[in-house]
Amino acid sequence: MSAGDLLDSKTKPQMLSKLDCILFDVDGVLVDIRKSYNIAIKKTVDFVLKQLSGRDYTNRLVTDELILKFRQTGGFNNDTDTSYVIILSALAFSKAENVASISKMRKFLNRVTENADEAGITSVEKFLSFSGYAIDEFKDILSYPGPISQSLVGRVFDEIFYGPKIFKERSRLDPAYYNGRPMIENDRLAVSQKTIKQLSETFGGKLAIVSGRSKLAAEYSLKPVFGYFQLDACVFLEDEKREYAKPNPYAVKKAMAAMGANSALYVGDSTEDLIMARRAEKETGCKITFVGVYGCSPEPRKTAARLKKTGADFIAKNVNQLPVMLRKFR
Repeated sequence: MSAGDLLDSKTKPQMLSKLDCILFDVDGVLVDIRKSYNIAIKKTVDFVLKQLSGRDYTNRLVTDELILKFRQTGGFNNDTDTSYVIILSALAFSKAENVASISKMRKFLNRVTENADEAGITSVEKFLSFSGYAIDEFKDILSYPGPISQSLVGRVFDEIFYGPKIFKERSRLDPAYYNGRPMIENDRLAVSQKTIKQLSETFGGKLAIVSGRSKLAAEYSLKPVFGYFQLDACVFLEDEKREYAKPNPYAVKKAMAAMGANSALYVGDSTEDLIMARRAEKETGCKITFVGVYGCSPEPRKTAARLKKTGADFIAKNVNQLPVMLRKFR
């Protein structure tokens, strides 16, 4: 898909003519996370499964495609949630079926994704229980969600993603499971400084971040461009109450209110982002135009098709196409 395919055939260019601000997701939009968050999920799953079952999958169980399927359900914007449900499902299946085969485990995990929805971990727990799998014992062991000091999954994930130094800074705890290279260092900036500068000029500085990340993680990976965003309007959901997580429209509403905006362009890459934008639009009566970005997906073509099918107003391969698109239609 090229720059010429930015516009959905059903979309009117007038949607871009009057916009007060622009809101950005970070992961998959401003930052390519395929070698950071995705690897953190794989390492977390492998580590916890080995700790609890003694089986070593050595990065072979979880694939980028499986992670994408969870994200596309609309309930897994939080990658620790994804790690948790994969671990829970694998433990329950392995115990019930007495199966260690990776191919059979992957087949079951794909079945789990087919029964997951925007309710996130609740939908997976219900599916496992209704399917006759015993999960209470494993839920107690994993203690998720819960305080980082008590949750095995949460702690392992954060130690792997942030690395020892940042983990200690964030949690005030010494790392207990991982002392290796932080996966956050594998983040790759997907937006150019030129693009952010142009968009800042176009919107009079009304640029904000609405992300599942913590502020610390966003600032770390967006350092070259972080200063362009209106920080009092940015919402970092990892630092907020869990109930506000995507697709809850709280973050979009808060960001727009902080900028006094009556309309917005939201740039995201997932079903959660789109659901969140549509809910915020419905609750506020404000127009929110959605641009779906697909270039940082492990399966770009499928992601582009899904974004279009689920109702994205525009689709773009990468965020650096936005200035051209806006100049054309504004």
